[in-house]
Amino acid sequence: MLSRIDEQPNPHHPLIVVLGDNIDDEDHDLLFPALRARGISVVRIHPHELTVEMDDTAIRFSAAGLELNPALVLGWVLDDLLPIGMSHLDAFAAAGIPVINDALTLFRAQSKYVCSAHLAARGIAGYPAITGREADILETWLRELDAAAVMKPLSGFGGEGLTLISSPADAREVVDKHAHAPASFYAVPYIDNPGRDIRVNTINHRAIFAMYRYAPEGGWITNVRAGGGIAMCPLTPDIAALAEQASRALGTLIGGIDIGENTRTGGLVVYEVNSCPTIEPPVIEQAADFLAAATRDLDSALRTWQPSKIYDTLDEDPALFHLSKRAKLRK
Repeated sequence: MLSRIDEQPNPHHPLIVVLGDNIDDEDHDLLFPALRARGISVVRIHPHELTVEMDDTAIRFSAAGLELNPALVLGWVLDDLLPIGMSHLDAFAAAGIPVINDALTLFRAQSKYVCSAHLAARGIAGYPAITGREADILETWLRELDAAAVMKPLSGFGGEGLTLISSPADAREVVDKHAHAPASFYAVPYIDNPGRDIRVNTINHRAIFAMYRYAPEGGWITNVRAGGGIAMCPLTPDIAALAEQASRALGTLIGGIDIGENTRTGGLVVYEVNSCPTIEPPVIEQAADFLAAATRDLDSALRTWQPSKIYDTLDEDPALFHLSKRAKLRK
C-alpha cells in the first residue's frame, strides 16, 4: 500500500488527511504522533490510492477501504505527483473541506517561473530572471547581464539540473542547446555568496527556524541533497522579515524559504519558496500546534496563531536536526 494509515482514525477526533507520499517519512514519524497527542487523527493518502465519488448531493473520498471525512487536508505533493495531487486538493476544496497548501499554492511555489513572478511583483526577489523559448533573447540577456548566471529547470528540487554559466563559452553552449530545445528555459544571475544559503522554515507566514546549507568542497550548489553541510542559523530580524514576505507572496502556510547572502551588495535575496519542505524537529512541534488549531477552526488559526518559540539565538544542539542530517553538521 502506498498510503500510510498507522492506525484507524478515532471517530471522536477530527481527521487530517496528508495528501502525499513517503518522501518525508522522517518528518511524518514525528509529526503524526505529535498530532495524535493533541487529539487529532491523521493519515497520509497517496494520490494514486484516493477514490472520489461524485453526484449532485455530495463528493465522497476513500482510500484502502477507509471512508475519509477530513476536517482538514494538508497538500504535500510534488514533482510527478503534482498534477494529480492538485486535482485532488481542488476537489477537497470544492467539497468544502479546508486545505492548507492548496493546489494553487503548490503550483505557484513549484514552478520557478511563477514563483519568481510573485516574488518580483512584491519587489522581494532581489535579482532579475528570464524564461521563454527564444534563444536569441536569452543570448542577449546573458550578454547584457555581464556576470555569471545559473540555468534551472522550471520545476524540481534538491539542487538537480542546475547549470552554472561562468564564461562566454558556457553561454554559447547553453544558447545553442536551447535554440533547438522544445522546453522553456529559466535563468537567473549567479549570486556571489559565502558558499552557503539559508533555509527558513515558516508556519502561518511566521519565521520559526533557519539553517545554513553549505556547498560541498569544490562545489557551488548549496543543498543538503547535493552533499553539503548544515548548521543552525539564528534568525535575525532581516532574515525573518524577508522570509515572511516571501511566504505571504506565495501563500505557503507551511513553507521553506531559500535565502542567499549577496556578498557583492551585502544584501539578502530570495532564491525560491518551497511548498513541501523538509522540516526539522523543533519546527514539527510548532507545525503540529498550528495544524491542530487549524483543524478545529482554520479562520481563527490564521488570524491568531503565533509560534511559541522563534529560534533567534545560536543553538548548537544536534537534536534540532533529524538524525539523518546530524553527520552533516558544521560547527
